[in-house]
Amino acid sequence: MPTSQMQRDRFGDVLRTLRLERGLTQEELAEAAGSSVRGIRDMERGRVRSPQRRTVALLADALRLAGADRDRFVALARAQRRPAERPAVPPDRPVAVVPGELPVAVPDLAGRAEILERLSTLAADVVAGQPGTASVVVLHGPPGIGKTSLAVTAGHRLGPSFAGGQLFVDLHGVSPDGSVDPGEALAGLLRSLGVPDSRVPVSPAERGGLFRTLTRDRSLLVVLDDAADEAQVRPLLPAGPGCLVLITCRRPLAGLAGAVRQPLDVLAPADGRLLLAAIVGADRIAAEPAAADQLVTLCGRLPLALRIVGNRLASRPQWSVGRLVDLLHDQRRRLTLLTAGDLGVRSAFEVSHRQLDPTAARVFRRASLIPGADFDPALAAAVAGTDEDTAAAALDELVEAGVLLDTWNRYRFHDLVRLYAAERLDVEESQSCRTRAHDQMVDWLLRRTRQAGAMFEPGACRADSEFDDDRAAARWLDQESGSWLAALRDAARRGRHADVVAVARALHWYSDANSHRHAWDEIFSLGVAAARAAGSPHDEAVLLNFLGWARYFCRDRNTDGLAALARALELARRIGDRREEAWALTYTAAIQVRTGRGGSAVDHGRRAVELFREIGYALGEHSAASVQGAALASLGRFTEAAGLHREVLAFYGRDNGLSRTGAAVARAGAMMSLGADLAGLGRWWEAAAEYNRARWVFHRSGATFSEANAVHRYGLALRALGEADAAAEALGSALALYAALSCPWWEAQTLHALAALAGATPDRSADARRLRRRALERCGELDAPEVRTLRATLRGELAES
Repeated sequence: MPTSQMQRDRFGDVLRTLRLERGLTQEELAEAAGSSVRGIRDMERGRVRSPQRRTVALLADALRLAGADRDRFVALARAQRRPAERPAVPPDRPVAVVPGELPVAVPDLAGRAEILERLSTLAADVVAGQPGTASVVVLHGPPGIGKTSLAVTAGHRLGPSFAGGQLFVDLHGVSPDGSVDPGEALAGLLRSLGVPDSRVPVSPAERGGLFRTLTRDRSLLVVLDDAADEAQVRPLLPAGPGCLVLITCRRPLAGLAGAVRQPLDVLAPADGRLLLAAIVGADRIAAEPAAADQLVTLCGRLPLALRIVGNRLASRPQWSVGRLVDLLHDQRRRLTLLTAGDLGVRSAFEVSHRQLDPTAARVFRRASLIPGADFDPALAAAVAGTDEDTAAAALDELVEAGVLLDTWNRYRFHDLVRLYAAERLDVEESQSCRTRAHDQMVDWLLRRTRQAGAMFEPGACRADSEFDDDRAAARWLDQESGSWLAALRDAARRGRHADVVAVARALHWYSDANSHRHAWDEIFSLGVAAARAAGSPHDEAVLLNFLGWARYFCRDRNTDGLAALARALELARRIGDRREEAWALTYTAAIQVRTGRGGSAVDHGRRAVELFREIGYALGEHSAASVQGAALASLGRFTEAAGLHREVLAFYGRDNGLSRTGAAVARAGAMMSLGADLAGLGRWWEAAAEYNRARWVFHRSGATFSEANAVHRYGLALRALGEADAAAEALGSALALYAALSCPWWEAQTLHALAALAGATPDRSADARRLRRRALERCGELDAPEVRTLRATLRGELAES
């Protein structure tokens, strides 16, 4: 090669030309020179600006350079190590260097103000030499969460406080070509601090010692980006108390002693919109606010995904935001669309996926079949076809790899990661394997749901259950509700009638304590349809009764409830099932009490009590007696009602076969009924005491709706006693509980009661109007006689005020 050309070219260009002339790949040259493929690649790209003398000599040998060609090759490397514009210094003496190596910061970082403020406070304490201040921060989170952007932005903000400069090292922790060796990283850090090649030790341990010596008295900010693990970063930590290190990693690096860990989560919806507006333009986002919100949601509020869609829109000014939303709605294409230039969501996930061992990879892809928002190791084991311990270890590895999120031994996907896992499942497993995995998950969920429900059945044998007690069963049913309900729907679609009936029936007694927590009307409707399809009139009658209860008690749909109960009553009488006939009469009487038909309710309740007594079913007898007492109270016969309710309360205080939770909820329900009787008699203090007792029993039992009802009644009793402030506090608590369960009818009644309290105070008339308007809104589309009455009352009160 002519000398003039070699002098004009960069060392990296010359290296690439010589390699190609000799027909060598980068891998072959690396092997011949005893270097790494990454090292060859970085030198050719100009990323390594100062190759070591020994490395250059080995490359010259591998390229078979001799004589003048070898001398020119070595001279070019030396010239690049010491640019002409830099004053010449002796090669064996350090240069006083204040590095400033941070990459350019993104101009539109969003949603990280609180973390940046926290880092600023920490940096100030480090610079001030505050004792006990942590000097290492690990910014960790899943792929695409914006760790590097945050670290670089923080570095630029904090950098001026560190007089010794800023160092930046990309550790390539999740690179498919392998991470940077700590020894190589140390050599680069030493050169950045002015150490010439001749003084960079060969031994990694000696390099670490020299690095610590040079940083002992310096004030430095060090950013270690994309760390692989603790072992990679430990040698790179400076020794000086005035140094701050920011590490980005998908793992939390739990083994790094003394570090502050800052997890990064997805952006809040508002911050997601701000990021889009910064990239696309505020006017364009403001013109389509609903579409912008959908776009943020479809991107899972992941910064990388939002940046990509923002870039797509910015490069296509003729596109509307809604057009991109329409494209992204197709889940099969979403990850492909979330690519712009060299940015890609799928590629970010692929890097982590390639590092998984085979078991973790199988758990990862099969967990995408789980329908619920989150899951535990047992469910993951069921779908992956492995034992629970193995699944738990795999899940921990997935969390460490940044492709799964964990909270209290439960795990969940980011929405986009779930799509990627589903893609891997389609690619790596056959249709038969996918079907088998899905079916074994559904079977496991249905079986476990029946076992959990059985913990609440009266007189059930619970000794050999999978669950320690009924509370453990309730906890599982609550946590896995998204999955077991999906499994029940799947079984219904596929005609597994016996399984659907068995699960729906098993959940009845659990539903008593959790009346407003799950979609009981849907669950029992599925059961009714399955029983009918299976030709089982007895099961159909049972489930029609459950459905009637769910419609009136859980959904305030009294008319629909009566329709289901009428069918149950007719069917039970036709097949001679006196027990289900009695339950149909009991539930019908309860709705009649609600709708002001007390006389009919007394008759139905009395007949139900007689039927239950005839068949010797004491639990049913006292349930019907409680409703009969409510019917008597609705007619003003409070003393008779109180007598019945005291008998019922005594029954539930004895051993009656109910589960611990079931007995407690039934007992508290009797307290509520007795409280209503006492209120009817004007004995408000005693009524308030019963309501308050019931409140705490419901609370301990996890019966949230019933707890809200008890607090509501307690507030009304306090209002009757003239305790306005205490009444308002109680009613406010009830309102919060109702709102959490989305019970609009009960919210409306509570708001009306609060409005009455506010209206009694002259200077709070505006508050009263506001509360009445809210109550009217909560009546919404509900259509029942009692709702229509309240709506009319509210409108009249608003007109008068």
